[in-house]
Amino acid sequence: MNALSLLGSVMGLAFVSGLNLYATVLTVGLGIRMELLALPPNLADLEILAHPAVITAAAVAYCLEFFADKIPWVDTLWDACHSLIRPLGAAILGASALGTVDPAIQLAVFLLCGGVALTSHATKAGLRLVVNQSPEPFSNTGVSLTEDAMVVAGTWLAVKHPVVMLGWTVLFITLAALLLPPLIRLLRVEFLALAALVRSVFSKGGPAPEETLFDKIPEALKPHLPDNLSDTDDTFCVRAVSGEGLAPGRYYVGLVYLSGRHLFFVTRRRFRVVRSEILLTGLSSVAFEKRRLLDRLLLRYHDRTASLLLWKSRGNRGEQIARMLRARLTPPQGGCVLQPRDSLVIGARGPSP
Repeated sequence: MNALSLLGSVMGLAFVSGLNLYATVLTVGLGIRMELLALPPNLADLEILAHPAVITAAAVAYCLEFFADKIPWVDTLWDACHSLIRPLGAAILGASALGTVDPAIQLAVFLLCGGVALTSHATKAGLRLVVNQSPEPFSNTGVSLTEDAMVVAGTWLAVKHPVVMLGWTVLFITLAALLLPPLIRLLRVEFLALAALVRSVFSKGGPAPEETLFDKIPEALKPHLPDNLSDTDDTFCVRAVSGEGLAPGRYYVGLVYLSGRHLFFVTRRRFRVVRSEILLTGLSSVAFEKRRLLDRLLLRYHDRTASLLLWKSRGNRGEQIARMLRARLTPPQGGCVLQPRDSLVIGARGPSP
């Protein structure tokens, strides 16, 4: 039971450190210093966290994070800067808690704590990106305060009830395994969108390539696009991100192209190329919305909606695409957005678009 309790303590501390490393160190340090937290013998080496210098440094860093963590998009930038700091700090914290033990065991705990902290950090960062999509800023404050409360409660559980905390940590890792794939896709989308926004702001001179209605096609996707697809007035082929209501799911980066009266979205999923037709039959309206990071092309049907997300550019290509699709509107006939039989899965090699 002693080994199980020690494992619960170090994994629990690693979990909350991935959410907020500074709050974890500050909670343990102040708890010991004010005699509110009595460390068990197997965690006696954490007494160093009660040193005034450690408490002061953690308090200053936590104050900075307290405010940065509640401002939309600033919190995402803060999380990005701490993608290495939190897992590494959690790994050091867990290994230090063991004291003098076999180096192999210490290395194993170091890797285990770093992995747990990286998982909780990535999950937090991904969920914050979802929250940042909301137009109002108050949700960020509520989520941040909830995370702070979780850190304090989790730290107390890791020290006083390590077996209970071990159970919660294992449950979290299991849920994170289900949540991380779409969150990782979202992180990639946000990074690429931010890069496109920076390019559109700082680009000079004539029209940038991103402003045209034909983006560069990756070599791996060229065999899966029509040979006669060309830069004309009535077609387009641009990079986009699948939104709600489209296969193969949300936050897949690919190409959307119009060929005649057919609209297709091509992307890669699980090392295969997937080409899905977005039905224009039954499309009742097309709207284009300018948003903070990614513009949205909204396709409305009589019984549902679907959306595509477009990179920012200095031009108005999103509005041009919307006009081209409006010209192909047909009266609603009960068509649906996408049928599984309309999707072609094609083996592919090469990098993701």
